Amino acid sequence: MRGPSRREMLASAMWGTAALVLGAGGTAAYAAPAGPQARRRVGDLTKEQWAAFVRAVRALKVRGTYDVLVRTYADGFAATHANGFFLPWQRRHLLHFERELQRVDPAVSVPYWDWPLDGRAPERSAVLSKAFFGGNGTAGRDQAVLDGAFAGWTAGVPRAHPLRRSYADGDRIPSWATPELVANMLRTPDFQTFNMQLEIHIGAVLMGVGGDLAQTTAPNDPLYWVIACFGDLLWQMWRSRHPGAPVRSAYGNVTEQSRLPRYGDTVAGVLDIEKLGYRYAEAWPRPR
Repeated sequence: MRGPSRREMLASAMWGTAALVLGAGGTAAYAAPAGPQARRRVGDLTKEQWAAFVRAVRALKVRGTYDVLVRTYADGFAATHANGFFLPWQRRHLLHFERELQRVDPAVSVPYWDWPLDGRAPERSAVLSKAFFGGNGTAGRDQAVLDGAFAGWTAGVPRAHPLRRSYADGDRIPSWATPELVANMLRTPDFQTFNMQLEIHIGAVLMGVGGDLAQTTAPNDPLYWVIACFGDLLWQMWRSRHPGAPVRSAYGNVTEQSRLPRYGDTVAGVLDIEKLGYRYAEAWPRPR
C-alpha cells in the first residue's frame, strides 16, 4: 500500500492539520563564512563550479550527511508547510545544507534554478538536461533518472531506491508560474499572503517534475535544493521591496519571535542573509 503523496500531505496541512511542535534541539551551531558568498543561477556557473557542487553533494551522500538532511525535512514536513514557518524554515534548512557542502569545499554555494523563466515548457529547461540535473525518469526502469550529474543516485529515505522523476504529463511538465505572475506576487505587501502563494508555486514545480520531488522526502532528489533556493531568493527580493513588513502569520501563529521547528533559531534570526553568510549574485528578474 502506498503512503500519502506530497500533494495529499500538503492539502491536509493547508486545510487545518495542526503544526507539530518539534524539539528545538537543532544541530550544532555553524560559524558563518568570513564574508557573504554569492549564490548564482545554475546556468551561470562555470564548468568547474558546477563540478565542485556535484562533488560536494556526492561527498555528503557518502558521509551519510545527505540522508540526515532529507530526514530532517521529512520529519518536520507537517510543522513547516502550509503555515508561516515555510519560508523561514526553508531558509534555515538550505543554510544547513550549504554549510555542510562548505565543510567539503569552502568555495561551494547552493545555486538556484530560475524556474519561472522555464515556466511555459519546463521539460525543455537546460537545468533538466544531461549537462546538469538530468531529465525524466525511465518508465521501464522504475522511473529511475539515468542521465545528468546524478544519474545512478540512490535515494535513501525512507528506504533505498533509485532516484525517481515522473513528469506529471508523461513526457511533459505542466506549465507553472511565469515571470510576470511572480513579479506581480512580489508586489503583495502582506507576508502571510506572499508566503502562502510562494509555497503553492514551489509545490507546483515539485509536483510537476514528480517522482521523489512529489513526496514528503523531496530532498532525496538533489534538484530540490536549486528549486528551494530560488524561493529563498524571491523572499529576499520581497523583503527588499517591503522592508517594514513584519513576518507574521495566523497559520501556525508565527511571528518573528517564533522558534523554528528542529533548529530552534528565531524567525528574526534568519532574516538578514548577509549575517547568515551568503548573498545572491544578481537581483531578479534577469534576462536569459
